[in-house]
Amino acid sequence: MIDYFENYFSYHCSQVKADILTMKNKYISTQSNKILTYFNQMNKDCFNFSEAVTALPHSSESALKELLSDMVKRGLLMRLKKGLYYIIPYEQEADAFMPDWHLIAKYLTKGTEHYIGYYSALQIHNLITQPSLKEQIVVAKQTRPSTLKIKNVTFQFIYHNEKHFFGSKKIWIDSFSKVICSDLEKTFVDCLFKPDYAGGIVEVARAIYTSKDTIKFDKLLEYTERFKSQAVIKRLGFLLDILEIETEITKQLYEAKTPSYVLLDTELPKFGKMISRWSIQQNLETETIKSAIYT
Repeated sequence: MIDYFENYFSYHCSQVKADILTMKNKYISTQSNKILTYFNQMNKDCFNFSEAVTALPHSSESALKELLSDMVKRGLLMRLKKGLYYIIPYEQEADAFMPDWHLIAKYLTKGTEHYIGYYSALQIHNLITQPSLKEQIVVAKQTRPSTLKIKNVTFQFIYHNEKHFFGSKKIWIDSFSKVICSDLEKTFVDCLFKPDYAGGIVEVARAIYTSKDTIKFDKLLEYTERFKSQAVIKRLGFLLDILEIETEITKQLYEAKTPSYVLLDTELPKFGKMISRWSIQQNLETETIKSAIYT
């Protein structure tokens, strides 16, 4: 039986100890070992059913499905969704293990253009105050279902049409991994478009104020014009005013706005005074926004 484990020991040689041979839930059969070794040699942490067929070409479809199901039960694999599996490091307990949410995005959207956006992008840019158990992924085509729960984390797929799908780049999230995320300026445009996806207008205002010295305002204006949303123009202009952020783009935003009014915070009810300068219905007091930022 030792031969069964030889390749898998090399797979996790730095963590695995001899006594794991007796661990009840981590028993590795010959076929399981072949799959794990195959993807380890390819440096792949995640694979789909079609790729598993390539790893075991002589197995029938039903036998392979049964094998993968058994590997999930034994804590060797984590099922992300139907036909998609993530390899659990041998030393990790299956019940407690959860891969980095940002890294899972590319597997859940395989074959679809995407980027991590909204509140999740604010997190990657180190601009949030409250962590969230939700990963927001902007996709270039409709995804069904639009939400997917993996353990206690909800993955939300937010569709953007061609005109709104731009402004992403690869960003380091640790010393080893990059993910596709909206850049700083596009993150603000998206969040101003749908403040309810970004924790509300207070979170957006706080992020803009915190980043005021690093924002490329010419790019922010370019993105705003390209996005073609009056809501973005008006909310951005209003926030730049009340946060006293001096920039040349304020004048250009003002000239681009239309007379029709938009709600400041889409998370709150429709009430509040009308601010004619930015055609904003201000349903959140200025002092409430400022106090959340300055305190």
